[in-house]
Amino acid sequence: MHRRQADFYQEAHDRPGLLKLALTAEAGPWQQGAALDFLAALPDDVPALLGDLVGLSLSRGWALVVRQAIDRIPHDDLVPLLEPLIVERLDSADDDEYRLLAELLVHVEAWELLGRLVSRALDTDDPATREVAEDFTQSYSPMWLFKPNP
Repeated sequence: MHRRQADFYQEAHDRPGLLKLALTAEAGPWQQGAALDFLAALPDDVPALLGDLVGLSLSRGWALVVRQAIDRIPHDDLVPLLEPLIVERLDSADDDEYRLLAELLVHVEAWELLGRLVSRALDTDDPATREVAEDFTQSYSPMWLFKPNP
């Protein structure tokens, strides 16, 4: 498998494009899994696919593997890339998506962004979404309230 991954990495003309296609629901779970395995082994293309990966992180079946792939981006580079993707998704997110996005932010330790998500969740009219905010406030609020000095 590693030999095939190395061949793909060295010879593919449009790796991000091919991986993007493989990550779609239309490609099916086998190709999605293969693309995620590739990204776990050789994460150079993860930043270019971050929007697709955030979308796939909303699938409970792929959530953990996708979080691990996203977490391969160095933290200082990741948070600025992740912020607009998360904020955009919140405009149409239901309570389950809020929870999965919050779990992603906990996984990558994006505490300030988690605090913003929780604030937005508390401001919704949906009681289930507010419950997500309460769950994460009780469990993680000290993380985003505490900001160590540089």
